[in-house]
Amino acid sequence: RSELEMCRIRGRRIGLIFQDPMSSLNPVMTVGRQIEEVVRLHFSLPKAAIEQRGLGLLRQVEIPTPEQRLKDYPHQLS
Repeated sequence: RSELEMCRIRGRRIGLIFQDPMSSLNPVMTVGRQIEEVVRLHFSLPKAAIEQRGLGLLRQVEIPTPEQRLKDYPHQLS
């Protein structure tokens, strides 16, 4: 696949965050803001839909209390 095709797939259909949140996520940005940044880059959605998508993604991977986790910082994840 071409690099352009791969850019359309990365972040839209596949993504990767390594298990150590301190080396994968920005420590001064909330988890929600970082998820929303990726969604905003790859999907044309209004802000409210972007926030709901972030919440849905945390629910999909069964993160407990996803509403709170969106407000947490990476070091607060186990």
